[in-house]
Amino acid sequence: MDAKDICLKLLAIDDEDEVQAIIDANPELRNPKNWHPLDNRETNFNITSNQAATGGKALTELMTNMVDAVLTKHALLKNIDPKGPKAPKTMYQAVDKLIQNLRGGRLVNADDDWLNDFAQKNLVIGVTGARTKRSGYPCYTFLDNGEGQRPEDFATTFLSFSAGNKKSIPFVQGKYNMGSSGVLRYCGRKWFKLIVSRRYDGESPWGWTLVRKRPGGGMPIAEYFALSSNKTIPSFTLDMMFPFHTGDGKKYAKIHITTGTVIKLYDYHVGSAFMSFRGSRDALNENLVESILPFRILDFRQIPTTAEGREKAKKRGGDRALGVDPRSFYGMEYLLLRSHKDEDATIINEDGEEEDLEAEPIADGEEKLPVGHFADPDLGEVSITAIPLKKNLPEWLRRSINRVFHAVNGQVQYKQSKGFLSQSCGFPALKDRVVVLVDASKLTEEAHNEVWKGDRENVSATEVGELYLQKVKETIRGAEALAKLQQKIAQEELQSTADAESNDLFQKLIDSDPTLAGLLSDRDPTIRVPSGGGADEGGDSGKSNTFKGRFSPTFLRIDERQKTSGIEIPINRSRAVAARTDAENAYFDRADNAGELLVPLEISQRFAVRKQLFDGRLTVYLEPKESLVAEGDQFKVKLALKDPAMPAAVEDTVLVRIVNPEKKPVKAKSKHKQKSGGAGQRKGNQQDAPLLGLPPCKLLTNDGRPIDGYAVEPWPTNVDGFDEHDGGIIEDLGNGRVVYKINYDNSYHLRYKRAAGSKVGKEVVSKKYILGMRVLMMGYEHALRALGKDGEASHFQDEFRRMAARGSAATVLSLAEKLPKIVDETAIPSEVVE
Repeated sequence: MDAKDICLKLLAIDDEDEVQAIIDANPELRNPKNWHPLDNRETNFNITSNQAATGGKALTELMTNMVDAVLTKHALLKNIDPKGPKAPKTMYQAVDKLIQNLRGGRLVNADDDWLNDFAQKNLVIGVTGARTKRSGYPCYTFLDNGEGQRPEDFATTFLSFSAGNKKSIPFVQGKYNMGSSGVLRYCGRKWFKLIVSRRYDGESPWGWTLVRKRPGGGMPIAEYFALSSNKTIPSFTLDMMFPFHTGDGKKYAKIHITTGTVIKLYDYHVGSAFMSFRGSRDALNENLVESILPFRILDFRQIPTTAEGREKAKKRGGDRALGVDPRSFYGMEYLLLRSHKDEDATIINEDGEEEDLEAEPIADGEEKLPVGHFADPDLGEVSITAIPLKKNLPEWLRRSINRVFHAVNGQVQYKQSKGFLSQSCGFPALKDRVVVLVDASKLTEEAHNEVWKGDRENVSATEVGELYLQKVKETIRGAEALAKLQQKIAQEELQSTADAESNDLFQKLIDSDPTLAGLLSDRDPTIRVPSGGGADEGGDSGKSNTFKGRFSPTFLRIDERQKTSGIEIPINRSRAVAARTDAENAYFDRADNAGELLVPLEISQRFAVRKQLFDGRLTVYLEPKESLVAEGDQFKVKLALKDPAMPAAVEDTVLVRIVNPEKKPVKAKSKHKQKSGGAGQRKGNQQDAPLLGLPPCKLLTNDGRPIDGYAVEPWPTNVDGFDEHDGGIIEDLGNGRVVYKINYDNSYHLRYKRAAGSKVGKEVVSKKYILGMRVLMMGYEHALRALGKDGEASHFQDEFRRMAARGSAATVLSLAEKLPKIVDETAIPSEVVE
């Protein structure tokens, strides 16, 4: 057989039926004896199917292997044994030492020109074939200018699940030798996957094989092509390979390799929502916090379908004239923090027309927020940061319910929803204003295997897995930075309604029906409740300046009361050591010269340690492990802060004593009942009761046009499918504060308003609609809060609120307008009238 000719033909086609035609036309490819099960296992379906649950996630496994291959090649080129003592210990160190000094190995520190150039030469993904589901599925071709493999080594590398070739290499991620096979079940109906590779030294020929699902039905078996019973991989010589072709079948000359690896996936099902080119990147954003090295994505499907469109593309020149759209991909963190802009912000949409890509919003600021860190003898170390977002989310994030991303070396292993952030962690105002990144790269190997399930998308329900989730939740819940951000967002939201809002009508409603006061809160007092009197309301407010810390701290002082009396900690409970310092907030989280909290070895081995640094306050939570301490033990705990730029650490010491588990304190019952009446007034003097809070109200209009007397926003972009049938939403700001956002452009409201005769009549309809919606939404919110924040339903509160508002909007005006006319005293049968 002509190995080179068949390989190049397979690279040039973009449909699994064409692949099958090549197989049918060649005797060697037709021969079942030349097809062998992956990993020599006839029952390999349990591995190929027990990996990524989505096509997008499976693609990131391939990308991880590509990065590993490039890092390994550069180590070998520098004569560094990847498994030896001189090898970098982490992927970030490998980037700095082997590729380019990025001050901590982070792409956010790199120059755009270097990123584009490196990606173009080393890590490229090409998208070809179908553009819409109606016309089929696209093909994805992955090219890395990395280590490559000799033909005789395919069986123990690309085609093996259990060899574990990279297990002893400390700076790679793909140590489990199975991620590449996770894409197979998404490769059309026949699982076609082409692998082409040549060793980086160029001393061996190119080798290739084709992977498929064994024909004939029954349990799926993944098998690969190799000649005869000795499993010889087809090979050929070629000085330079051009793996990509433009839409008209011509060679794409800008990308070529002389060594490395090319993998092509045919009819790949990345997900119906991700068929477009923008979707191709979106499918990756959620699954790679960091790509470690930069990628170039080329969409070869951008050929206009009209003569006019083709003429415009021709005039534009370059890649666009060839029907190619080049884009950069650096991972979620880079996208949110720096929002890189490509050289061409126009694509060809599904109708063949040009479409300008909206500028993707960036983070609300250029720095990540410090959330916290924890270390546990049973887990290892975990760092958590957050990226604040502007109000308008990028489309890929707007479509997703996920807001907390757990990653190992940049690759997402597990995701938690906005409901978890809102309800379980107590930050409802942040569910669409922040992305939380949990870096679990420093889990111990034992904990890594215990925490993550085989699909690397879920956490195992083991003791260690549950401990990990508990510690993450505790750290997020206690984050001062997130609490301050929520307070800021809530204040902005409330302030925007303060000047425009008038509650006169609602005040009259409460006056006429005081029972409605039971739905009000004691916050933001704006409503006077008629009753037997009330006490004076007071409060205070404070203003704090922005904290600016030092790159390296000059002091660390533990709270004097704790230093004097020591700290008593019950077994399996945590207690906080409070200290002051002048280190900057990002001290523990910066990529370059990161600071450390140093604790005595006997503490790190016997205690779980969680730390949080924010605005000059260092809080260290110590939790003794039951099997490692005993009642009466005492520890002299020296805490120290140190970074590479400091000549010596700053430190302070506190005494810790282990005591019996605490009993819950019994609250003394008050002998005095709260009296109604003003301050200094006796009960019964009929003064107004305390002022109660009516949650602020905003109106939502389709175009954001102003409405007199109200704060107004355009329809929300972060609520999927919000339209004229919606009644509104309730924005939970945390700490019992909410804002009612009522859809002024609701179709029922506008229909009743159009039917009203006079201008005054139209205004009355709108007032009834807004007031009625506030009452109904308030009642629903009261019932919802009575359910508490625990349980499954708590994670769907936003959906419940929206559903209730939608139903209320459809009926509120009918009740307000019609029932008083239909039901009155004359409608009651005379026999029931006294």
